[in-house]
Amino acid sequence: MILKTVLFFCLLFSLSAQSIECNEQQAKKILSDYQWYTEDYPPYNYRNKQEKLVGIFPDTLKLIYEELNINFNDVITVPWARLFYTLETSSKHAAFSMFETPERAKKFQLISLPIVTQVSVMILAENKNILTKKPISELTFAVVRQDIGEHLITNILKATNKVATNSATSMINMLTYQRVEAIAYSSLVVDFQLNRLGITDKKLISIYNFHDNFKTAFIFHKSTPACVTKLFSKTILSLDEKGKLTKIFKQYQY
Repeated sequence: MILKTVLFFCLLFSLSAQSIECNEQQAKKILSDYQWYTEDYPPYNYRNKQEKLVGIFPDTLKLIYEELNINFNDVITVPWARLFYTLETSSKHAAFSMFETPERAKKFQLISLPIVTQVSVMILAENKNILTKKPISELTFAVVRQDIGEHLITNILKATNKVATNSATSMINMLTYQRVEAIAYSSLVVDFQLNRLGITDKKLISIYNFHDNFKTAFIFHKSTPACVTKLFSKTILSLDEKGKLTKIFKQYQY
């Protein structure tokens, strides 16, 4: 009897705590306390010549916080592997941006923007005649550690010959200096990075497209309360209906 009474009050306390936690005021408080992380991933998120963080996701995030009338903390740019690990282990952090996959949806809570992009296997055009004669799975790849490209070539192409790097810049440089034969990445991001790096004498071509309906998302820890993710999603939908997100996408020539 005593055990049943204890269990009853534990359940009552738990339900009460959830009801207190999951309301709009509490959600805003949690959002205002987050430390946001990002990586260098233009045009989704990157620092311009003035070292200001810009891109589709930073601009959208600022709009979300303005819409909710809450304070916006500075965003820290970190390597992708550190971002990935932090969001797995810390509920005090949030981040952007990440391609959605079923595996990642199990690790995190992902809230996507209403845009899609394509991930491709790319090689140097000058090597086309040689490399297209080889099975794609046998190519030597450079990848960004824990990135969607690494996930796809491992799980779909079953490629094992890969060199992991910490950034897209390192990955692209390895390809252009012909230390590897291929990369798997967003073609939109690669084009943007080549321009930033001033690499004009090298042309990359796609020899394989995974598919063209990847969505890119904001990343939250798996234990994030529903009140936070619902408010965040609702605000994105509202901004999209008002046409404000379209203006951002066009600004970055998406």
